[in-house]
Amino acid sequence: MTRRVALLSGGVGGARLARGFEHLEDVESTVVVNVGDDDTFYGWSVSPDVDTVLYTLAGQEGPHGWGRAGDTSVLMDHLAGLGVDTRFRIGDADAALNLYRTMRLRDGDPLHAVTADLATMMGVRSTVIPATDDRLRTEVRTGPGHWMSFQEYFVLRGHRDEVAEVRFAGEATARPAPGVLEAIAGADAVVIAPSNPPLSVWPILAVREIATVVRDARRVMAVSPLFGGRALKGPADRVLISLGLPPGNAGVAAAYPGLIQDLFIDSADEADVPSLTGSGLSVHAGSTRIAEVEQATGLARRMMGLLGAAS
Repeated sequence: MTRRVALLSGGVGGARLARGFEHLEDVESTVVVNVGDDDTFYGWSVSPDVDTVLYTLAGQEGPHGWGRAGDTSVLMDHLAGLGVDTRFRIGDADAALNLYRTMRLRDGDPLHAVTADLATMMGVRSTVIPATDDRLRTEVRTGPGHWMSFQEYFVLRGHRDEVAEVRFAGEATARPAPGVLEAIAGADAVVIAPSNPPLSVWPILAVREIATVVRDARRVMAVSPLFGGRALKGPADRVLISLGLPPGNAGVAAAYPGLIQDLFIDSADEADVPSLTGSGLSVHAGSTRIAEVEQATGLARRMMGLLGAAS
């Protein structure tokens, strides 16, 4: 029997888990991707999380999980020689894709249509949809009245600042992209990827209709991005605490209040199970390392095992 999964995804962690579901033959997966990180660089419309998911599912991701494998940086080198700030690095092949997206958007094509066409060209089996075609941007406050864009905080400043508050510019008017609500409502399971909860998943849930349909979904599972209570990369553990959530996996659970029925945590955090279990939450400890395809596929199969066998 074919199972349907709707995965809410940020960047690298979400893309790698999506790859696991892509390799399960009796699973049809739709990946709903965060667009809060989207920005404009060098005059191009850049969608980092969307591209990370596409590259990963196509087997074209770079060695760090983002960017494009084997890419060169001739363009960035020339721009730097002209005095351009190139701290936001985009490889040459990646630049071509971003330019293509920019041209399509300027011609009036919506982001979901451009994304679908790119997925087809790359041979991606899963359906990949941006959470919204509308402008929705994550902004963080790092001091009194000091707000900055996500990319300024994360890339240009190396996410070293403490995040005191998060907001999502455009959330009041953002509507789900076509196909998002149907995919979530029709899924046997909604899976929240091991992405940074406040910075990568909350922007998706900031689209109110998406939050509503997720809350009404048949079953919602989440994978913690923490290992031994810490993030392997990025500031997820620090951001949870700075926003007033509990440390460790308790903070991950608290980030999705009343939303999830199952939380998958790494075996290194098995001691957390008793304190997390309860109030309708089932906690499953085991390896959640998914850097390799086989690891991601194994985790995806374990998750599907709660619903029935997946091959």
